[in-house]
Amino acid sequence: MWDYWIAKVRDSLPNFAAHPIYVDQSQSEAEYQSVADSVMKAGPVEKEGMLRDAEYGARVVETTHGKLTRMWLDSNVELDFVRRHLPNAKRVLDIGAGYGRLAVAGREIFDRYVCVDAVPISTEVCREYCGWYASQTEVPSLPDFLAIYSHHYNDIDLAINVHSWNECTREQIAAWLDVLGEIGIPYLFTVSHGQNDGSIERSYYSWEEGRPSWRPLIEERYDLVAEESLGFSLHPHAIWKRKV
Repeated sequence: MWDYWIAKVRDSLPNFAAHPIYVDQSQSEAEYQSVADSVMKAGPVEKEGMLRDAEYGARVVETTHGKLTRMWLDSNVELDFVRRHLPNAKRVLDIGAGYGRLAVAGREIFDRYVCVDAVPISTEVCREYCGWYASQTEVPSLPDFLAIYSHHYNDIDLAINVHSWNECTREQIAAWLDVLGEIGIPYLFTVSHGQNDGSIERSYYSWEEGRPSWRPLIEERYDLVAEESLGFSLHPHAIWKRKV
């Protein structure tokens, strides 16, 4: 799926945030309002940045809380979930980090944040984006990461994957889980496309014929700590703890 989008993203720079390959922004204004209400009720983790990604082509929606983007809402939903269920997490490895939106939104609550992505254009954009807003973020290329991960990232206490495993095969996901096991990262935070009840689209599907679930791969290695359907389209957010 990325073969087509790599050229599309590159040709439209700097408006990378306009593309649904990073964030689908087609939802109704009513859903934006509903998610914004939830974020404000909980108290946003990052209060700034409501319009940060508008500069890069993100859709801006007017709500009763002001103008904002889906990226800002998503980041606050995700960070609040982590804050509630894993408040002591301080060092993060973000797999499939895209352009780095969560690294920037979480810059005040994490001591170390590493973004890695298999798509070179995403790594390029992430380095520039984080360079502007969260310069302490580490953004190695995938080859560089794989060359040194076993000894350079063994202090990481939380791995994150937000939606990108839905764009991978089970073989690719299993390979990432093997890497996390070798590093010894104790916790994993995932956000999947779809809904657990399958009302719109089933969750945890992989990018293979028949869209088989990658959830069993997680359950072989991890115990579920918490799972909630949150945010736009009520995607499942889950915290997992590695089995002893």
